[in-house]
Amino acid sequence: MNALTQPVKHIHITTKRGKTRKKLINAGRDLIYKKGIENISIQDITEAASLATGSFYNYFDNKNAIVQAIIEDFHDLFSECLREHRGKLNDPAMRVSVTLKYYFTQAQDNEAWRSFIISAGLSDTHILAQNPKECRDDIGAGKKGGRFRSENVFITQSLITGMATYITLEIQRGNLARSAINETIRHVLRMLGLPDIAAKAFAEAPLPDICVPTREDQPADENTRFRITVDRRSKSRDVQLASISNQEG
Repeated sequence: MNALTQPVKHIHITTKRGKTRKKLINAGRDLIYKKGIENISIQDITEAASLATGSFYNYFDNKNAIVQAIIEDFHDLFSECLREHRGKLNDPAMRVSVTLKYYFTQAQDNEAWRSFIISAGLSDTHILAQNPKECRDDIGAGKKGGRFRSENVFITQSLITGMATYITLEIQRGNLARSAINETIRHVLRMLGLPDIAAKAFAEAPLPDICVPTREDQPADENTRFRITVDRRSKSRDVQLASISNQEG
């Protein structure tokens, strides 16, 4: 079984080039899970994908480029998981609230994403977030329907995206408690013009059951802090915790 199980319907890749690129992405992702980005080479990726080493450069310039492609693939997966449910939400405020909470929660808890960015050494820089255009569309729809107030949709979207990015990184770094998620959503909805009592109710509502990308091979030790990059595949729990204690001391 691949490290990433995709419990959603995907666009079928029919071209040979598309299939080959996907093989490289899957191989690279799984090797990063297993060994960490610093311990794999381009040759390792092509061998895992059963391809000639030179074929890698038909799709990616270097190792950083395939890491970025894996991140984009993750974002597409999360967006696809959420898309069907978003389509059922007629209230723009509910749509904004559910979307923000979904990405906040998955950024912290989703093992497929969490393991990847830790193993790739990116947990202090990369987050999951809604596509900016989709966020602008949500704000614009709410403004058009009279639900939101916004003098400039682009500026409002930039503020929301920037706030979500900052809060997510600060939670990952251990500088903010998880309660910051609901407080941020509440603040965003108030900024969009909702009265505080309604913003609070939306922010505190539990997420509905929405599918997510998952992985099942060697789940991470839940005691490993998000921002600490360690090889959790080869170290025992005691060694991991000792390493974390040393770094914190």
